[in-house]
Amino acid sequence: MEVLPLVALVAVSAAVAGVARRTPVPAPLLLVAVGLVAAYVPGVPSYALDPHIVLPLLLPPLLHTAAVDSSYLDLRANMRPIALLSVGYVLFATLAVGYATYLVVPGLSLPVALVLGAVVAPPDAVAATAIARRLGLPSRVTTILQGESLVNDATAITAYNVALAAAVGTSAGWAGGVAEFLLASVGGVGVGLLLMVPIHQLRKRLREPLLQNTLSLLIPFVAYAAAERVHASGVLAVVVVALYLGHRNWQVDFATRLQEEAVWKVVAFVLESVVFALIGLQLPVVLRGLSEYEGLAAAWYAVAVFVVVVVARFVWVFPATFVPRWVSARIRTREP
Repeated sequence: MEVLPLVALVAVSAAVAGVARRTPVPAPLLLVAVGLVAAYVPGVPSYALDPHIVLPLLLPPLLHTAAVDSSYLDLRANMRPIALLSVGYVLFATLAVGYATYLVVPGLSLPVALVLGAVVAPPDAVAATAIARRLGLPSRVTTILQGESLVNDATAITAYNVALAAAVGTSAGWAGGVAEFLLASVGGVGVGLLLMVPIHQLRKRLREPLLQNTLSLLIPFVAYAAAERVHASGVLAVVVVALYLGHRNWQVDFATRLQEEAVWKVVAFVLESVVFALIGLQLPVVLRGLSEYEGLAAAWYAVAVFVVVVVARFVWVFPATFVPRWVSARIRTREP
């Protein structure tokens, strides 16, 4: 991408996000809407994204900031609902959306439909949390949404890889898919556990704020790359390291923490603004790649997938909430 369009993208995205703070509309929704409109303005360049760049460069810092700001104690207290949503729901939604798409779209194979299901299964972290705060939802609900968003990308990316392997004919079958999922999840957590203590010890011993902030900016990329190197989940590695560092943040020099917080606020604001604007700007690129699926037929398929995603959420959430209470007196007592 040329420099000028990139600078314009960052500047306009930041301006729209700033305007959104003065309106009742959450910034992610306004940024996507503006991106959709801007995509068809004459003179606006085509912003085609390369997933090999987006995942390793944009996802790790966004996950890191969300995890560092999360409460480890609150997440641990709500581990069961978070796990049911971030793992159970994502897999359920992948299957539900995939099978429904397979039935609705003619000529689409089931493995390809499951690839689509994995793509749309995980709810977005930033948008959900922003809307929850605007609505004043209870803190426990917001904590569960935040915890879900930290892990659900790992589940979805792994499910996506398994479905994609089946779609292109390189899959080792369901047993191989389960093994890959376990390797990614357990391996990602393992890499995070191996890295978190040495990184924290290094942070405590660095007294130069500039070096400390440089290390802080590198941490999510190092954790992600190390996990992906061994075919584990980079998402989980980043989350584990960030949760530990956030929980132990009080042990780091105070002046360094103040500067580090300011740096990460800027990074998170810029990246979040750009990402949501890019989602809207991708519409022409997506439409050009639809080939034989176009016009009203493509619109109908999109509406059908949207409805299935929403219904699947309700179908999963209520049983996942109340069934454990029915079968366990301990849960009823601990969580009135």
